[in-house]
Amino acid sequence: MFQMLSTFLQGIPFFHSVAFGILAMVLVGSSWCLVGLVMGDAPKKGIDPALVQLGGGLFAVVAGAVIMVSTQAFSSATKSVTFWTLFTYFISGAVNFAMLQMMALAMQRGPNGVVWGIIQSSLVFPFIVGIVFFGVALSAPRLAGILLLLAALILFSCAKGGTAKGKKNWKFIALIGMLLAATQQNLSTAPSYFESARGVSSIMRSIATAAGTFTAATIFTLGRLTPEIKKKLCFGIKSLLLWKYIAALQTFSLVTSYLLLYPGMDVMAQHDLGGMCYPMMIGSCIIAFTLLSAWLLKEKISRLQISAIVSCIAGLAGICLPESVTFCVLWKKITACF
Repeated sequence: MFQMLSTFLQGIPFFHSVAFGILAMVLVGSSWCLVGLVMGDAPKKGIDPALVQLGGGLFAVVAGAVIMVSTQAFSSATKSVTFWTLFTYFISGAVNFAMLQMMALAMQRGPNGVVWGIIQSSLVFPFIVGIVFFGVALSAPRLAGILLLLAALILFSCAKGGTAKGKKNWKFIALIGMLLAATQQNLSTAPSYFESARGVSSIMRSIATAAGTFTAATIFTLGRLTPEIKKKLCFGIKSLLLWKYIAALQTFSLVTSYLLLYPGMDVMAQHDLGGMCYPMMIGSCIIAFTLLSAWLLKEKISRLQISAIVSCIAGLAGICLPESVTFCVLWKKITACF
């Protein structure tokens, strides 16, 4: 079903355009709020976040393998290219596991909205890497955008919020999570810059990422099996809420990865705009998660958070501004008629 839908969509010119790439990045980024909400809520319900990722990784690998075999969505790239592409995504998945662990820990100690903003502000680093190593053009608006995104990170870091008693080092933990997120994003973005790697199907990339997460979660869990942890894991496995978390996250993740994330990243990379992918995705999720934190978690939004969000939006606008030049030219032609 996924393959038929994907093939149908790929036959429409819009799904090869920059507009589709931008729309896909915004939709995927906004959907990531679900991950933040689950990782922040699970510990409060007595469920180990690592168990959510372990079960989720296994679910994604099995479901992805079924989809891959049933749709024959294999790689058209060489064996060498396929191996290194999948290996990169595997490491990306493992790093993502570590990042989410740090995020969950920071969220237990500090305000969820601010923690999410700090970690996801790492969006600026893939764009910098795209400029330095992959030839993404650096214009004045884009430079201003990078500076504004860095300013947003500083503002998020300075924001205050409720802190669990005796646990005031949540900012340091969040900053470690940010560095891990930056690493994961660059690993996930890099293959799309190489045309040969685009022959590796989206579902295979999703499986490799999930396998990395599952492997890291398994090693982490087995390495700390104290009696207390065993008791907590047994409680989590028996909890229906755990399986609801896993089903909601992984089903949605597979659909968005297969139809939006990787196809959108490939389209952007084909137009030499690969560095814009994570800035747009994570900028969207920062804004959406902050609003959801205020609505669902009843967290107060400080002036610094508002300033950080405004700076983030302005930074994203600066990064994307060069792509609006065609609209500017069109507008000039229209106004020249009067």
